Amino acid sequence: MTSFHPPRLTSERPVSAWAILASLASLLGGLIALVLAATGLYGSLPAAVLLVIAALGQLAWYRLGPAASQVLLWPALGLLVLCLASYLLPEHWLPHARWDHLANRIVAGSLLVDWRPPLLLTLCLTALLISLMVRTRASLGAPMLLGVAGLLLLAQAIEALHAPGLLALRGTWLEQAILLTLLLGQGVDVTSAWRQQSFRLSRALFPSLGLALVSLLFWHQQKTLSERELVDRIGQQHVQMAESLSREIKDHLAAMRRFANVWRLTAGTPGSTDWATQAAPYQRDFRYFLNVAFIDSASRIQLVHPPVADNLQVLGSRLFDAQPAGREAVARALGEGREGRTDIIELLQGGPGVIHYLPIFLANDPRPYGAVAMVVSLPVLADTLFATVDPGAQQISLSHGSERLALQPAEARLGPWQLEAELDLSGIPLALLAEPTLTRLLSDLPRQPVVSLTVGLLLAQLLYLVLFSQQQMVNQHRAVRRSNRELRREIRKRTRLQQEVEWLAGHDELTGLPNRRAFLQALRDHDPHQPLSVLLCDIDYFKKINDRLGHQEGDRHLREIGRLGSEVIASAGGLFARLGGEEFVTYLPGRDEQAAIRIAETLREAIAASGLAHADGTPLTISIGVATGASGPLVVDDLLNAADEALYGAKAAGRNRVRLTG
Repeated sequence: MTSFHPPRLTSERPVSAWAILASLASLLGGLIALVLAATGLYGSLPAAVLLVIAALGQLAWYRLGPAASQVLLWPALGLLVLCLASYLLPEHWLPHARWDHLANRIVAGSLLVDWRPPLLLTLCLTALLISLMVRTRASLGAPMLLGVAGLLLLAQAIEALHAPGLLALRGTWLEQAILLTLLLGQGVDVTSAWRQQSFRLSRALFPSLGLALVSLLFWHQQKTLSERELVDRIGQQHVQMAESLSREIKDHLAAMRRFANVWRLTAGTPGSTDWATQAAPYQRDFRYFLNVAFIDSASRIQLVHPPVADNLQVLGSRLFDAQPAGREAVARALGEGREGRTDIIELLQGGPGVIHYLPIFLANDPRPYGAVAMVVSLPVLADTLFATVDPGAQQISLSHGSERLALQPAEARLGPWQLEAELDLSGIPLALLAEPTLTRLLSDLPRQPVVSLTVGLLLAQLLYLVLFSQQQMVNQHRAVRRSNRELRREIRKRTRLQQEVEWLAGHDELTGLPNRRAFLQALRDHDPHQPLSVLLCDIDYFKKINDRLGHQEGDRHLREIGRLGSEVIASAGGLFARLGGEEFVTYLPGRDEQAAIRIAETLREAIAASGLAHADGTPLTISIGVATGASGPLVVDDLLNAADEALYGAKAAGRNRVRLTG
């Protein structure tokens, strides 16, 4: 098998072979969906085309780099944004009929719904393409985009369990499988890179996905309610139309009774002129009265209005013979003197209708002289009703049982809903069926649910970016604080080292006493107007201590002498310093020869009585040379040489003594 060698992304991270395989599988599925949609077997052609483009763009993104995929991704994203705009724009901004007109210009007979993918598929595909556009960077919201795409896929699967609504909101199962493969292709490739940021991602992703989920649930509730309200509103309009027709039927029945009662006021039989004069207003007001005829007691048609060809041809006809279906109604009016009505029958003039027979009584005659027949044509009655209905908005039909009596077809594609209302035509049940057109339904459908869903998803995306940025800022602040702590620690360390260096520059490390440098600096800082004395001290036979007791014991002796010397000299207001080896030096400002000798004797006696001893038990002693300088300019070397000579004099005189320079 040929091995994959995918290019590296901008982050120098190798692309997973699984991501490329997923992209190839998505492309194959998209091509299958395209073939099925093109042959009209399954799915939507525009959705299949967009899925193929998305799969090609994702594959190009992995194999050729992000720049190469832009050629495919930008046009596809533009088409998706246009489709989403058709869902969002209010009807008074851009009517739905305008969208349908544009679709019809592209392909005759097509509508907007034929060109745009379902809403959830559009949003899911948009999220996946934007995720590629931001190069799957967590800081730019790619994890949230993939999470939203997953939620939209889940919503499509759940939507399949509900009864279909006005619009197809989800893609086919093949289209959903392609979307899932595209999602997995991106997710597998970047999950490992996001693992290092799992804490920040979890703090930003979960609240944002929660908001997106709430937006989806709110949208579904709003969508269901808006469609239900739309059905109820159109249904109420349809019921109002049926009620109007029912009132019309009641009005024409009342009119027929008034017409029949007119002849009670006359003693003579109706003549053709009188009949026409009385019938004309009724026939004019209710044009679905095909005729108003006078029937004599033998059931013959004697008079008819209007005198048109279809009506004149039935003059003289005996209804008992010519229209057997109406015998019972005619007999009731002529024989019993009661109103009679036929069922829906085939009229002599042609077409279905209902005939009402009302008895005519002359003045002072209890027996019916004849009957008035009012022929109601149901097609004409339906036309009267349908005249108020826009054929571009709905298709409407009138039926009796399974028999359709009249139909006004729609001029546009019908929607999925049928609305039915019952009519009572003098006891005959009729059904008025309305089927709204898809354009009319989509025009009346509120845009608020889609707007709320889109805004909710955008807010969820912004929430993710804000929380993720906040986490980045928190981490940066922590890093800055950590750096500040380390810097302060380093500064303290350097300060301490500097202090140690400065201290070591002026002190002896072993005894902690000021060293030669500090001593000389004290001499240089001396006030030339005051006298000073210098004591140069040397431990007697100190080499024997190192040789016999060891250097550690010798160091202990030096430290103890330094402590004693500091106590004695500090009480005298001087400076006791270690000059080097076993030599110590004392600076006594403002002290003359006698005072210096007393202080030197005190120091010598303190060391002799300290308990420090040689290996043979003899006490440790020191020899001290004293030199005093008068007020005036000070020559340090001369003063030290003088003290050194006095020290040699003390050692030559037997050690453990104080000598003043000559």
